[in-house]
Amino acid sequence: MKTVLIVDDEATLRRVLAKELGKVGYNVLTAENAAGGLAVLDAQDVPLVLLDLKLPDRSGLEVLPEIKARWPLTEVIMLTGHGSVATAIEAIRLGAYDYQQKPCDLDELEALLLKALERRRLALHADALTGGRDLEAIEWGASRGMAQIKSDLEKAAPTDAPVLIVGESGTGKELIARRVHALSRVADKPFVVVNCGAIPPSLVESTLFGHERGAFTGAEKRKLGLVEVADGGTLFLDELGELPPEVQVKLLRFLQSGEVLRVGALEPIQVTVRVVAATNVDIDRAVEEHAFREDLLYRLDTIRLKLPALRDRPGDVDRLVARFLRELEAKGRPPRRFSPEALDALRAYPWPGNVRELRAVTERLCILSEGPEVGVHEVQARLRGGSAAGGTMPLITIREAEERLVRLALERYPGDKPAAADVLGISLKTLYNKIKAFEISDQIASRKRTGSA
Repeated sequence: MKTVLIVDDEATLRRVLAKELGKVGYNVLTAENAAGGLAVLDAQDVPLVLLDLKLPDRSGLEVLPEIKARWPLTEVIMLTGHGSVATAIEAIRLGAYDYQQKPCDLDELEALLLKALERRRLALHADALTGGRDLEAIEWGASRGMAQIKSDLEKAAPTDAPVLIVGESGTGKELIARRVHALSRVADKPFVVVNCGAIPPSLVESTLFGHERGAFTGAEKRKLGLVEVADGGTLFLDELGELPPEVQVKLLRFLQSGEVLRVGALEPIQVTVRVVAATNVDIDRAVEEHAFREDLLYRLDTIRLKLPALRDRPGDVDRLVARFLRELEAKGRPPRRFSPEALDALRAYPWPGNVRELRAVTERLCILSEGPEVGVHEVQARLRGGSAAGGTMPLITIREAEERLVRLALERYPGDKPAAADVLGISLKTLYNKIKAFEISDQIASRKRTGSA
């Protein structure tokens, strides 16, 4: 039977959806808050989640990345009380399959659930067509740096050598990792993503290596770790630099032996995976500062691909925008074009969020533009902070500048810390540390957009 978890604080909605979805063959589980929903996911395998954007204990946009990091094969559909386009786009960018506005259209919701189940099926079996789409999704551009990466990637992919992808947040590291998998000899096997920075430290070990029933309080049944789920395929370790030291030791042991020992188990299990890792931190410096194990880096750093920041290849902005426009048109959006002056403004912008930010800005401008052509004034209005041309910047300390950037990001994305962390190019855990270090008030760090769901 198909299982779906509804996480929403409205008892009536939970009851109605449970009744209606039960009629069409779903086993329905419910939770009234984020903590309850995560507890259900911890206890059993759940293929589908309906997640409310506004929960009493946490924002749905905060919970979503954690779900996708710990259970990457679980498909999430967001529930929103208001038709906020920006929030919906953000949820999909963070990994949601789609969103549904309340009150839910049951026929539309059932169709969405079936589509999400199909995507999960394809992910479980790593369908070859998925690899093909990943190949087509990369716009390499004309820069020499990207040409070299393409060449090195195509040489490395057919081997079983570990690949380490380094680059700022938003440069496309996961897309490159998926291409490595798609060109490998295990392209028809699972590609499993582990977001090391989004998993609570206390759960990293059991998430990676699994646990036996009774291994710890709340472990009511045996659970496979993501390393074991990836057996025969590719294990992608994203945000590698965020791994706790004690887990680094266990990962090194696995890479040396090929054996997984579930938490609470007595006998190890043999697992074979191709490992691809990515990080946006200076991993060599982390080794020097004893924050990352040198012997583990040696194991993972056979092939290194360093992705350039978008500001270092402004000539590729036009190609990327053209690609994003084609993708939007293919999804049924009205055709749009950017004026030459608008493209000039995009090329001049430093893009701290890199390609991911450019994609989001392009989509936002296309949705909100009233005519077929997006002009320079619309672009300037949407880019964070506008242009710094003309005028001088007063000298301030690095700490002051960092605090200003953190506050600006939190104000730009009120109530949405994952988006703020993403724009800043840091992990969610690092953002929380900076909020504490800069003594940013809960009111600033947690307030919601007016009228959000």
